[in-house]
Amino acid sequence: MLAHEGQLNRFQTGNYWNSFTFGTYGLSKNTELAATLHGLGRPASGNVSLGVGLKHRWLLHTTASGWQLGASSGFMTPLSLSGRGVGGWGFSNFSVRAPGVRTRVTAGPSYGSSQIFGRRTYSTMVGLEQPLSKKFSLAADWFSGTHDLAAAIGGVAWHPTPQLVVIFAYKVPNNAASWKPASLIELT
Repeated sequence: MLAHEGQLNRFQTGNYWNSFTFGTYGLSKNTELAATLHGLGRPASGNVSLGVGLKHRWLLHTTASGWQLGASSGFMTPLSLSGRGVGGWGFSNFSVRAPGVRTRVTAGPSYGSSQIFGRRTYSTMVGLEQPLSKKFSLAADWFSGTHDLAAAIGGVAWHPTPQLVVIFAYKVPNNAASWKPASLIELT
C-alpha cells in the first residue's frame, strides 16, 4: 500500500502545507513492514525524518453475536533528515467492532521521540470508524497531548475502487503549540 497525506491551511495567518508519505508491505496476513517520510512541508518544518518499522494485528475474540475484539502493536525507528539523530515510536491499542452497524472504536498508548512528534511525548490515540455504505465511511482520530501530531481529525473516506481510497478531512489541533487547523486529503 502506498499513501500520501497533505495538510493545507491557506485561510489563516501562517499559511502552511505539511505532509506524510508512507508505504506498507504485508509480511504476513497480520504483520506489515512500513516506511514513512514525516514532516515535509512549507514552510520547512525543520523536522523531516524517514522512519521504518513493523505493525502486528491480533483478532482476539469474536462473540457469537458478532462483536470483534482486536489489538495491534508496532514500532518505528525514525532517522532525522534534519540532523536530529535517531529516535523511536512505539504504540499499541485495543479495538472493538460492533456487529450490524460495524462501528469500530480503537484506543491505546503511544510513546514517541522528537524525530516524529517534535519532542519526546507520551500520548493516547483514539479512533472511530463508521461505514456508511460500500464506498463511504466516516473516520475520526485523536492524539492527546501537546506535540506536532496532537489533534483531532474527522472526515469522510471514499472508496471509488477496491485499490483506491480518498480521505477528505479537517484537522483541529489540541492547542496553538500543536500546529494550526488544516484541511486534509489523503490518497491511498
